[in-house]
Amino acid sequence: MKSKFSPRLLMAAILLSVGVAGTAFAVNPERCGGGRMQHGMSPHPQEMSRLHGELKLDARQEALWQEAEQFSTNSVRDRGEQMRKQREEILATVSQPGADLRVVLKQMDEMREAGGKQRAAGRDRWLAVYDSLDAAQKEKARLFFKSRFERMGPGGRFGPGGPAGG
Repeated sequence: MKSKFSPRLLMAAILLSVGVAGTAFAVNPERCGGGRMQHGMSPHPQEMSRLHGELKLDARQEALWQEAEQFSTNSVRDRGEQMRKQREEILATVSQPGADLRVVLKQMDEMREAGGKQRAAGRDRWLAVYDSLDAAQKEKARLFFKSRFERMGPGGRFGPGGPAGG
């Protein structure tokens, strides 16, 4: 049996698939290759806690650490909320007949740019912590991140598929 798809139905399917793929990236970039390690080397909180203990920070360094940690925590929460909101907006846009794909792609580009600016601001705070460290502390930090890179798998990921992947 032969079936015909109208150009309108075909266009709607294409828009929906692009929208779903884009929102999947926005909501969970780790699954699409844009993971945490690629965007600023943010280890898990437990590992950062271990590094924090090893560094034995003075009061000034501790204040910088706490500021960077709080900014990172707030950024993750805020970006998650922003991405959920943006996903809903994109889904609403692509659900409308005759939706303009350019509008959706522009929204996605803006979301990526905002995320990049937020990651850069967080990275700057963590680099301020790094800059405050003495030579011995910097060496401990270097070795901490070196061990993380050594465990990293193909594509900058940890876990299955990585050299230590389990």
